[in-house]
Amino acid sequence: MPIITLDDLHYQYPEADRPVLEGISTRVEPGEVILLRGASGSGKSTLLRTLNGLVPHSTGGRFSGRVTVGGLDTRAHLPRELGTRIGFVFQHPDAQFLLEDVEAELAFGLENLGLARALMRKRIEEVIDQVGIHALRHRRIATLSGGERQRVAIAAALAMHPQALALDEPTSQLDPQAAEDVLQVVLRLVAELGMTTVIAEHRVERIAPFVDRIWTIESGRMLDQVPRAALADGGARPPVVDLAVRAGWSPIPLGLRDARTHATRLSTTAPGELRADGTGAVITRLDSVAFAYDGRRAVDGASLTLRRGQVTALMGRNGSGKTTLLKLIAGILPAQRGRITRELTVAYVPQDADGLLFAPTVEEELHGLTAESVAPFREWRHRYPRDLSSGERQQLAIAVVAARADLLLLDEPTRGLDPTVKRALTSFLRARAETGASILVATHDVEWAARTADRALLMADGEIYADGPPRTVLSDSLVFSTQINKLLGGQWLLPEEVPV
Repeated sequence: MPIITLDDLHYQYPEADRPVLEGISTRVEPGEVILLRGASGSGKSTLLRTLNGLVPHSTGGRFSGRVTVGGLDTRAHLPRELGTRIGFVFQHPDAQFLLEDVEAELAFGLENLGLARALMRKRIEEVIDQVGIHALRHRRIATLSGGERQRVAIAAALAMHPQALALDEPTSQLDPQAAEDVLQVVLRLVAELGMTTVIAEHRVERIAPFVDRIWTIESGRMLDQVPRAALADGGARPPVVDLAVRAGWSPIPLGLRDARTHATRLSTTAPGELRADGTGAVITRLDSVAFAYDGRRAVDGASLTLRRGQVTALMGRNGSGKTTLLKLIAGILPAQRGRITRELTVAYVPQDADGLLFAPTVEEELHGLTAESVAPFREWRHRYPRDLSSGERQQLAIAVVAARADLLLLDEPTRGLDPTVKRALTSFLRARAETGASILVATHDVEWAARTADRALLMADGEIYADGPPRTVLSDSLVFSTQINKLLGGQWLLPEEVPV
């Protein structure tokens, strides 16, 4: 019997001019792993929210068709009832935390079920072991890293003993190692417990080898395919698939293990540099800058120069100090030691860009910008900015803030963006650099950084420990290297540069 059933599902948000989901029908059997993908704003999050009843119970709008999860009709049962059938992990885990410490958060849902204290304790102990968060159980949630928060959110969902798990871009805010750790937790649950899982992701290279089917949403419709057929058709897919399609490999490899059987036939000629490093005038200089939060050092003796015409990628694990460094350069935080010299106008776009959007319509947010800057948002011009998807709001905020800045500071700008929009962002930033801007981007997206940046910095424990061209910095690493580099070694970074 299917765990999840969707029968002719249609949904349209209040005041929207067209449905976001149209005529979707499919089944998910026990133990299946489904990858959900689609363009930014295509309806992935909306579809996931129909599974636990948040759509339409919390959103309103026009809903037709039928969704059943674990035998319960989501129209007839509230989200709190459906929580025992499907666990839900939000893209931003903070959105689902209600209490201050980890153990209290794990107990919260169980208390709402009215379980006996002895049974609650048993479930908490079991889920702590399943997810591997014993060291976190007495921590305050505010002190956890992004990866730790995602694991706690998964544990809180699992404590309810659901039959299925839905995850909305669980790795979008995580560094490569933390993302790997979170997905390994999910895959262990699949392997050991047979946990039915639906996971929406743009960064698919880690999950693609393990999924049973791929759902692709486009224009409200959904295509349900086996993985090789879906990835061959395009969309978000691993870099090794891009290389396989160019090289004519068959069958198409889903991951590195399969790709290695073909890779021995490729040329080993050393690649040339992607682009020359920026050599424009220095626009910002940091000399031995330090900053600490309540005695905990976040930036420790950072020295750095940023030049006009240069796109610089700043990378490092969660909590390494990247966001603090951006805020110091922007002047949001004062340097407690050292000196920062900056010139002309500075623009900072944080991870959560909502605080930069104030106007009642997208058109008013874009007022005064050039026609070229406004063009990508023409279809949204009458929409309320906060009604856009997370990735769409990020795009809009960058366009609004970045158009006139000499120094542009971006914190995780590719979070929630599909491959097409990522390429557009690359083109936009390269164009801004060509007009003399300097751009510093904190990112966990190694593939995007390799394609976009002139220069890459690696940061750990508040210190910048690597600085150089992407081909040097983003190669020969277990963590901060591209999938193609892991496949071919040397200084290969991107599938399109490999001769086939």
